Amino acid sequence: MESQTPLHHPGAIFQLPGGTPREIVVKAKELCISNDIQRFRELLDSAPSEAEHFTITDFGVVMCQAVEQDRVPFIQALLDRGFPLDPCYARIATRHQSKKTLALWMENGWDINAPMCGTEPSVLGIAVNDESMAVWLLDNGADPNKRTFMDVTPLSWAVEWGSISVIKAMLDRTTDIHAGQVLHHAARRASDTIQVLEMLIEKGAPLNTPMYQDSNTVSMQCFMSLGTPLHTAAELGNLDVVRLLLSKGADPTVKDYQGKTVIELARRMNRLEVVEVLEKDKKKEKQKEEKEKEGEEKGE
Repeated sequence: MESQTPLHHPGAIFQLPGGTPREIVVKAKELCISNDIQRFRELLDSAPSEAEHFTITDFGVVMCQAVEQDRVPFIQALLDRGFPLDPCYARIATRHQSKKTLALWMENGWDINAPMCGTEPSVLGIAVNDESMAVWLLDNGADPNKRTFMDVTPLSWAVEWGSISVIKAMLDRTTDIHAGQVLHHAARRASDTIQVLEMLIEKGAPLNTPMYQDSNTVSMQCFMSLGTPLHTAAELGNLDVVRLLLSKGADPTVKDYQGKTVIELARRMNRLEVVEVLEKDKKKEKQKEEKEKEGEEKGE
């Protein structure tokens, strides 16, 4: 989900932008690996006077190594000497279950709910397939509904890509799931789609709200169709999801941002099987209305 840079490959030490001699950084990394904190501190303290150019930010690969191994003393040594607390290291810490590292960062003012960027939620979103890490984050204040600027939440990612156990853990910690377009994300899920959708609908996720209609993001996405979850399922040609949403009360007459109903979108996308399901549902609803009307007339 993110580009592969040296930051994500601690073994790669290239020419350093600040000019710190490469051998100093390599030595610092070796001391971290061998867990020699005393010599590590001595190296950091002596390097500025020994090297013509020394910049603490050149030790990013060392910070990566310390984070991966969850070696708090080494991380603290770098922070004490001015190394910046960049959110990218929180991503690495989460992937490596470096819980002591994350706890240290929270002590230093890091916000556990800070989105990684406009389209990427907080670190809880990174742990959607790691129940142990996800529960730890939740226990320490992570919010499943924390929105990014583009209205993506950790729960959005969980329902699209995460494990059932993590989804349940998140749902147990929240009462409002109107944020994050969760039904739209869940409709794109590759497996267990019906189970996840039923969990969300039971929890109260809105069935008939077009995507982004309840957030400021809609003004930035108006060139897209932006329909209801039923539009999403129809566009993907997922018949099982279409049937489920209809059975739960999805309204096929709601129009997307381009003014198209679900059946109009399905025809445009050449989803003929979806069109057939929608036509059968329409016929069924019409017959139901006629029976109700007939019953009312007899009652009179």
